[in-house]
Amino acid sequence: MRKVSIWEVLFVPLFFLLIFYPILAILGNVTLDGMAKTFGDPVFWDAVKNTLGTAFCAALLGVLMALGFAYFYIFHPGTVIYRIADFMNDLPIALPHTVAGLALLLAFGRNMFGFAGPTGLAFTLVAVILAMFFVSYPLAARTIASSAEEIDRELINVARSLGDSPPRAYRRIVIPLLGEAIFSAFVLGFSRSLSEFAAVIMFGGNVPGMTMVLASYVFTKVEEGEVSMAVTASAFCILLSLLLVLFLRLEVKFRARSKRTA
Repeated sequence: MRKVSIWEVLFVPLFFLLIFYPILAILGNVTLDGMAKTFGDPVFWDAVKNTLGTAFCAALLGVLMALGFAYFYIFHPGTVIYRIADFMNDLPIALPHTVAGLALLLAFGRNMFGFAGPTGLAFTLVAVILAMFFVSYPLAARTIASSAEEIDRELINVARSLGDSPPRAYRRIVIPLLGEAIFSAFVLGFSRSLSEFAAVIMFGGNVPGMTMVLASYVFTKVEEGEVSMAVTASAFCILLSLLLVLFLRLEVKFRARSKRTA
């Protein structure tokens, strides 16, 4: 008789109770009335459009910044800038996101960025993008930096010995080798941006049709007592997230299969 590990005894029930069951609770409480009201609400579709658009921009900005960090990691690892950036990259993960939102509000609000408008950059879609970027960038940075760490430095040294400057060697040698990591970093940043609430609502606000995103839409509907609409919007978010995870898994498997057959 096979001996059962303590990890099997702990993991299986806790996983289903704390991870699977709450998701099932959302999906199981979706009603036809809630679907009709939610999908017939133009504010919901505005929130969907805002969420996808701002998350895409935040993820793209995160990848560009992460590529900059990887450049310093490869060519200037001993500089003060790299050391500060390396230390600060993990700060948004540990920082409460309400604090992150307040920091962005004070930094880019009307007091400092009054020239950009009556509220500065606050309570605009730009603010939503910056809030999403702030919390998702560490994922992109660590993903690309981890991949850059595995690159054979001899390839870079050969390019440098042939006269390539660091930027040229980075563009011609490193970035093509980071293709998978760039894709993964983008998807992770996009997924994390989709779920952000606290920093977004603190800095971007929650204006229906303007800066409201799916996470704040759910919150608003709960506050209004429209629980069935909140559940439907939540189920929509879950399905969207599952599609992203599935897409990422399939892409990883496809690339692995391509490598084996190459």
